[in-house]
Amino acid sequence: MPSSNKPAPFRFKTTYTARGFTLIELSMVLVIIALLAGGIFMAQSLIRQSQLRSVAMEYDRTKKAIEEFRNKYMGLPGDITNAESIWGSDAGCPGTSSNTTRKSVTCNGDGSGTIGSSSLSGALGNQTEWFRAWQQLSNAGLIQGTYTGAPGEGGIAEAIIGINVPASQLSGAGWTLNYTLFDSDGLMWADQYGHVLNFGSYSSGDFTRGPALSPEEALRFDTKIDDGLPGRGIVRSWRTSMMPNCTNNDSSANSATYNGIYKDRACALVFILGF
Repeated sequence: MPSSNKPAPFRFKTTYTARGFTLIELSMVLVIIALLAGGIFMAQSLIRQSQLRSVAMEYDRTKKAIEEFRNKYMGLPGDITNAESIWGSDAGCPGTSSNTTRKSVTCNGDGSGTIGSSSLSGALGNQTEWFRAWQQLSNAGLIQGTYTGAPGEGGIAEAIIGINVPASQLSGAGWTLNYTLFDSDGLMWADQYGHVLNFGSYSSGDFTRGPALSPEEALRFDTKIDDGLPGRGIVRSWRTSMMPNCTNNDSSANSATYNGIYKDRACALVFILGF
């Protein structure tokens, strides 16, 4: 056979050369990362501000709901003595054991005219009425959500946000309703507060008085609704023995101020309802 004189096929020779980022490219990446981080921070800040504004509306709606309930049922939620005849009787009345079952069946209160009870030294009692109050406000169609009407597993005063007390739009916070008197107490300024709404985060074995706001947020909120003073008016904070870093100069209600230097969440608030 004749030999083949065809030339070998031509192949391109490819050579890869490793190349790093230039300073301009690195700068562009850093700028993009900064813009993304700034956008996320701005979005989080806007969400937080919206949630803070909702707290004032929640307070106002709850106060109106209690007033409407009292006008309609001739008594306070949780305290009325004929609740079982209206919504049915829960198991174990009047002191239903801790459970997580949201329901409408409820228990009668003692008709004392207060939601729970309090001694002048601040010793709180009849806590079952605190949780029945939210349940009965819900039963009456005056607030959203359904509730257990019973304390949490951590004790007779334990509020579980979203289970036996309402959750706030402010993430991690909720509301507890009770009756409080203090003639002398290291946790709050001496006063006969009466019925109050406690706004704060979950506190193991207790009502919602964990820190939910920074001192700056608490000051802005107090100033908008009240007088901006943590120890006076209808909006108050707890003293440093209860809420470290929330207030300054709290040896007296007149000298106390919010601690604007501290930036983390350190405050829970107490709203005095006036009855």
